[in-house]
Amino acid sequence: MSLKHVFAIVTLLSTSAFAEEDLKPAQEEAKAKLEAEIEDALKAANDKCGTKLAVKTDFQNFKADDWSGTSFSSYCESVIQGIESMCERPAYKKAIAKKVTGVACLFGGVKPAEKKDGSNDATLRNMSLDKGVFTYHMSAKDHANLGDNTKATLEKAFN
Repeated sequence: MSLKHVFAIVTLLSTSAFAEEDLKPAQEEAKAKLEAEIEDALKAANDKCGTKLAVKTDFQNFKADDWSGTSFSSYCESVIQGIESMCERPAYKKAIAKKVTGVACLFGGVKPAEKKDGSNDATLRNMSLDKGVFTYHMSAKDHANLGDNTKATLEKAFN
């Protein structure tokens, strides 16, 4: 099997949960960019945590205008790095290896900031761990401290 085929299989596995065949050209470019830019962080997290995490996305909900001038892949990368940093703590590494099977960085379903929110509230409201998948509904606005909020979400889910 050629390296090209292996990459195609890995890419297919990492995004197979959502219908990708109807993507517009800008969405296809954004998807390729995200996959390339999070690759190192994902490998580092899997190596450190002893996991085989895959990242799922919903690029059919990606709107280039919403993310113009913003490195949307860095949002997902920060979440992955937050998961990785939890594996420096042996008890959490064990919990992550056992209970986290994937990451979903989604463009759709973002819960908007509320008037009374502090700097982290909107971000935390858009993060969850459910059935083994750490989900982050990404927003170019109102979200802060992604790594720290990822850790806080995991601590809350495990304790």
